[in-house]
Amino acid sequence: MEHMVSEGGVVIYNPTAGRGHAGEQRVEAQALLGPGFEWVPTMKAGHAAELAREAAKTHQVVVAYGGDGTVGDVTRGIVGTDATLGIIPVGTGNDVARNLGLKLDLRESVATVLNGVVRRVDVGTVNGKPFLNNCGTGFDAQVMRTMNSSIRFARGRGAFLMAILKVFPSYKPFHLTLETDTGENISEKAFMVSILNGKVYGGGMMAAPLAEMDDGHVDVLVIKAMPKSKLLPLIAKVQNGQHVGHPAVRVFTARKLTMNTVPAQPLNIDGDVEGFTPATIEVLPKALKVLVR
Repeated sequence: MEHMVSEGGVVIYNPTAGRGHAGEQRVEAQALLGPGFEWVPTMKAGHAAELAREAAKTHQVVVAYGGDGTVGDVTRGIVGTDATLGIIPVGTGNDVARNLGLKLDLRESVATVLNGVVRRVDVGTVNGKPFLNNCGTGFDAQVMRTMNSSIRFARGRGAFLMAILKVFPSYKPFHLTLETDTGENISEKAFMVSILNGKVYGGGMMAAPLAEMDDGHVDVLVIKAMPKSKLLPLIAKVQNGQHVGHPAVRVFTARKLTMNTVPAQPLNIDGDVEGFTPATIEVLPKALKVLVR
């Protein structure tokens, strides 16, 4: 990995990240980074991708200050360019930072931006749209939609678990058709599908214990439909990676897959919910440079 000393760049920040927690720390973060970094706020959903695309034309380092949604948007802006991603994780889940082994402490994360090493990691695409951490459909997409819209005060895993309990009573499974380039074929009732580039999502839930962000494939987690009385204990097992091997769980790897659902299901893309199935997912191996410890 290449060592980099960053003397300047652009920081793209979400003023509302982390349920307002990010705003409280921004003054300190600006002081720690120093005057060489220009701070640019996002004004609407998806704005960070536009800002990052422009920043990558003139700056070597583009920093995402926010949660996984902001990190995903900045990734979409700079993937395919020579710019390097920096991450200051001040969001609700911060799963990308966890998967990269970054510290969630503000001073530590700023130090990594200023004096880290460059690691090349994979990027996934869903219907042509890049994602860095995960995408999925079914229950987890409904949970993320609820967490983003109606869980206002909790952060991290607590917010994710609150959203699970809110969605669970009325949620209904769907028929899933899924095919991969590695020969996996599914056609059955399912509860959820999660496609992961790293080990954790949902505020640190260990959904894919064997995943690495530079292994050239995604890890696919499918939970089949089953009685609701048995589902909550299974979801609890996902927190610590103990779900692997459960008869209702399939975990496998792929470089390309297609999935369709009946009825159509919303798509969770790096913590933001947009679009619907059907979906085609592909991997772009080591397509992004990111600063790590």
